[in-house]
Amino acid sequence: MTFSHIFVPYDGSNYSKHAFHTALEIAKKFGSKITIATCLFWPSEDEPFYISEHAKALDILKNNAVSELNKLQEIAISNKVSIAAHAITCDSVVEAIVTFANSNKVDLIVMGTRGKTGFRPLLLGSVSIGVSQHAICPILLVK
Repeated sequence: MTFSHIFVPYDGSNYSKHAFHTALEIAKKFGSKITIATCLFWPSEDEPFYISEHAKALDILKNNAVSELNKLQEIAISNKVSIAAHAITCDSVVEAIVTFANSNKVDLIVMGTRGKTGFRPLLLGSVSIGVSQHAICPILLVK
């Protein structure tokens, strides 16, 4: 089995950083391209107060995310790996990751077992569980 397109959901946690570096090694071995994306949470329309408060911080979050993704792109390029980066605004991180992977011919998702929303007592984070249950391609969960 070869992996021509690897998708790495990225939230800046140590788990997602390790997942990126793992994906980079796989990409170098198989000549794969990597797509890395971060999901910026946007509350549902049913929460107007939170939308107005959240909108104030969303631009700062997006700028920080794009800056971090640019650094990862530089690492991939220095390793001669093709990479694309996206910042996705969503109200469901699991749905955004699964939809992106399923609609972009992703062959493998490489993601951390827990992210910034993880709780220590849980063995796996809710996002990694949700993605593993709904994605149609193989998933590699990285600690």
